[in-house]
Amino acid sequence: MSASSALHEHAEGVHRNGSGPMPHDRHSWAQRVDRRQECVVVRVEGELDAAASPQFFAAIERAVRSDCHAVVIDLRAARFLSLRAASTLGSVKQRAASDGTDVRIVAGRQAIERSLEVSGVRPLFNNYPSMRAALDA
Repeated sequence: MSASSALHEHAEGVHRNGSGPMPHDRHSWAQRVDRRQECVVVRVEGELDAAASPQFFAAIERAVRSDCHAVVIDLRAARFLSLRAASTLGSVKQRAASDGTDVRIVAGRQAIERSLEVSGVRPLFNNYPSMRAALDA
């Protein structure tokens, strides 16, 4: 698979490039473009809360505006998804669909699924059991 990657870390308003173990007070997301599948994959690690949401959704908006036909949001490594962030994902999905881009979610954890359900956006997204299923859809 041909992919280009960038990892962004967010900690108390400071951005750094790098990798390795993430302390609990950091939020991170990685973005890569899967050229074979023509998808952008945005992977979330840690907590997607009010502190991380502005930067994360800026990255999502860039992904949606890319030339790819689909954006896959990988939440399998997320420990927390705020209800506001979940609602915003629903808004992003609807806006992107009007421009012909499909936004897909791979949730994984029950707590993340619960946030999507409680916020009322789960029905907007197909349920993908794996990244491969989301990429191949």
